[in-house]
Amino acid sequence: MPIPEKTRKRLLLAVLIIVPTISILLLWQGRAGAPNWTFIGNDQPAEEATPPPTGFNKQLYSIDDPASLWFIVNKQRPMPASYAPADLRQPALQVRSNGSTELFLRDAAATAVEQMTAAAAKQGINLMLVSGYRSYGLRQAVYGGNVAREGQAAADLTSARPGHSEHQTGLAADLGSTNRLCELETCFGQTPEGRWLAAHAHEHGFVLRYPNNKQAIVGYTYEPWHMRYVGPELAAEINKTGQTL
Repeated sequence: MPIPEKTRKRLLLAVLIIVPTISILLLWQGRAGAPNWTFIGNDQPAEEATPPPTGFNKQLYSIDDPASLWFIVNKQRPMPASYAPADLRQPALQVRSNGSTELFLRDAAATAVEQMTAAAAKQGINLMLVSGYRSYGLRQAVYGGNVAREGQAAADLTSARPGHSEHQTGLAADLGSTNRLCELETCFGQTPEGRWLAAHAHEHGFVLRYPNNKQAIVGYTYEPWHMRYVGPELAAEINKTGQTL
């Protein structure tokens, strides 16, 4: 029996409505459970790029350039005898004696130590700069004097040879208390000033360069007064990991 014309039109209309609807629903469900894709040329799917991991960037500064904040100088890594920082200045804080370039620091370190001593003063901690930049020639005189008094083996435990001193970078600061107690002595670590520096120096970009019980790594005995400016990034990382420079 032939289907009436009116019924045929109704069936065709239903097909035209239902089929696209089902296709759309199936496509939506497939997309909902599928990975997030970005379609590129020739309709080839490519996963969306994963953002780079955040964290400490070990390549931020050179460890081989004497002018770098992260330059490493130690008993095995000398620096050029002729190197002298171009941006030395005396920081605006109490210093052991005025007018000597030994109380100068590179500008970045000078600014940081000014901010650090100001922050300490707000907590009743009064710090002063005992020594800073030392030229290669001055290092020769200091080391030679130590050898004459103590012998070379003893001098090498506490005094860098010429060309191997952090003070030549202009980034090392020997700090003490304005009352001059325990100045350049290990007992400084037990003073309020020494304890404050151990707890807060990293907040201002400084690290304790020669920590206690780390002589086998750093090559020198404990110096709680010797701070090295490395910038906030590395100072925070060293403080967090407990490592040394």
